Amino acid sequence: MRSLLAPAWPGVWLLAGAHLLAFADRFIAALVAPAIKADLALSDFALGLAQGTAFVAAYAAASLMAGSLVDRVHRPRLIAAGILVWSLASLSSGLATDFGAFVLARAGLGLGQAVLTPAALALIAARQPRDRIGHGVALYTAGAVLGRGTALGLGGGLLALLPALVSVPGLPASVAAWRVLFVLSVVPNLVLMALLLRMRDPSRDGPRPIRRARVWPWLARHAGRYAAIMVAGIAVTLVVQTTNAWAVTLLVRRFGLPLSSAGMLVGSVMTLAAPLGQFTGGRLLDRGIKAGLPGRRLLLCVLVGTLPLSGILCLAEDLALATAALGALVFGLGIGSVTTLAGLQIMTPHALRGRVTAPFMAGITLAGFGLGPPLVGLLADRVFGEAGLGAALLTATALACALGLVALLPAPHYVRGPTTGQVRPPR
Repeated sequence: MRSLLAPAWPGVWLLAGAHLLAFADRFIAALVAPAIKADLALSDFALGLAQGTAFVAAYAAASLMAGSLVDRVHRPRLIAAGILVWSLASLSSGLATDFGAFVLARAGLGLGQAVLTPAALALIAARQPRDRIGHGVALYTAGAVLGRGTALGLGGGLLALLPALVSVPGLPASVAAWRVLFVLSVVPNLVLMALLLRMRDPSRDGPRPIRRARVWPWLARHAGRYAAIMVAGIAVTLVVQTTNAWAVTLLVRRFGLPLSSAGMLVGSVMTLAAPLGQFTGGRLLDRGIKAGLPGRRLLLCVLVGTLPLSGILCLAEDLALATAALGALVFGLGIGSVTTLAGLQIMTPHALRGRVTAPFMAGITLAGFGLGPPLVGLLADRVFGEAGLGAALLTATALACALGLVALLPAPHYVRGPTTGQVRPPR
């Protein structure tokens, strides 16, 4: 257990904490989506647009600039600045009174969070041994799962304890409980910012800073491999984000669970199953890298198993069976997420990781997060009806799996072994 949890570089824990808070702030909206929909008078499509597209449009645009910053500036300080921006956006989400204000707040959240993963993954890949990069990335991605679990589980518990309207000293009128959750989410962010400002960046603080290199010749030389991992990442991310965004609402509509109970159930399942999948994926990828094996087969297995599990989750009439399918689905998607993120770091030289990872994250988030949730909402609104949310979610999952399989089956092996810090083709 100690070797499973202990990273070679302890700074991974702090970066995982940043990932936890980022996803907690991001997924509070998924927990309180029914309340936001009622208070702001939104349709399912408008709600999905605000949760997904507004966030990801700003995230993608900011990511295009973030890559160059990651390869140039002090990365822990860059992450701290991003936390400040998204904390202000979380406050704005709690204060939103109409669709436009909520959309702007979600866009601000995406703007602040765009720098986190490119900077964090570059730090992890630089400090972890090459055959333990998968392990470090697994710990980092586990922070995201705990963030989702915190938003859904702890947030659901707070919703169960808080009255529908909360009296706040100094305000003339009571405040809806979902607004209070957004405000409370800012407090731990301030502590993390202070810790990150004390973290050293070896590539910026050392006597010999990393020299910049040209990114486009490298990408052109390995275009096939990067295209394969991009499409696979899009497929996995689309299923992850649509499941995250709609799982609570699905259980509320299909089984009549209270919002707080559905949030705690989904949060608990994700908190247990996803880290197990991520640690498994990291360990399998590290072992494969040592043996010179590609990571593509892991993604193929994940995509093949995703569709039947999603079908059970979306169509089962029994709550226990649907919950078990959700756990298995989240476990498999955890393997897929680590395989894509760690594989990208392994195949990319250190001097280029920021400029390669940032547009990669923009692409998979734009397609997975920005397209997935509103697509499910649109299918529910226009095709299947409100009672057919499960069918809408299953349809989106099937499209994502087909996309990933078509890309991966004829693709070259995108990870053959550890790369060096030199800008040259992998062996």
